Amino acid sequence: MRRICMILLFACILAGMLFHVPLVIQGAHTGLELWYESVLPSILPFMIITSLLLQQVQGSGICFLGLLCGLPIGGNLVNQQSLSGRMNSGMANSLLCICNITSPMFILGYIINQTLQGQVSVLRFLCTIYFPIGFYALWSFFRHRRNKRESPVTPLQEPYSTLSLDDILKHSLQVILMVGLYIMLFCIIIQFLLHYLPGNSILLKILASSLEITNGIHVINQLSIPFQQKTALIAGLTSFGGICSILQTKSVLTSKGLSIFHYTCIKLCMGGISYLLALIWL
Repeated sequence: MRRICMILLFACILAGMLFHVPLVIQGAHTGLELWYESVLPSILPFMIITSLLLQQVQGSGICFLGLLCGLPIGGNLVNQQSLSGRMNSGMANSLLCICNITSPMFILGYIINQTLQGQVSVLRFLCTIYFPIGFYALWSFFRHRRNKRESPVTPLQEPYSTLSLDDILKHSLQVILMVGLYIMLFCIIIQFLLHYLPGNSILLKILASSLEITNGIHVINQLSIPFQQKTALIAGLTSFGGICSILQTKSVLTSKGLSIFHYTCIKLCMGGISYLLALIWL
């Protein structure tokens, strides 16, 4: 029965794509353009350099580079540390939620300057994004210290092998291509949703914006709602990251100790807190 439902679902999607080819092309073009002009140059170099650095520097502190480089680099660093046996699953899952976040360059450039056009306080907007992360980091720190019964780090059965430059380049290209495909697919989905949604369905458009952060922020900015509400929604979406970013993160997680469900739940909570803080402060 499940197989029949999946076949019918994909058949309907295929029929919709065939009858709405311009929407597919427009969505794919938007997604690939976004990936080529913004994501590829801002993520790939950092992913290569951080992977090379990871071969020389040991310790979980390296994962905090994700705070500067953005996702999924933070997730990739945590995943490699978890695979190497340098941290237990509890610590790895906590660091995944702390270090795998929206890039500050994206926040300052695309959101504050380009979208909001400098109409909000940079410091206050950043506080709405980073306060939930800092609170969760402190809570995780004290929880791990008090939980003395937590299982120790399980050492690898084989020594952690140092990757060659070719291996790092291949892995980085694989990850960045996967990110581009996810962005393209979600841009196509958003194009279809915006085409079929009624013009006055603000709530549905807000839900659609949660699929992919860049297009979602653009959709929110076009809504006929007060500026303060727009800013709060954008802050919440920035903190959450969008469904597409969750799948991008999932694509780099190969360690069995890392839970994408735990990551999603924490990011939803962070998004809600950022939304409320933005309503109060901005």
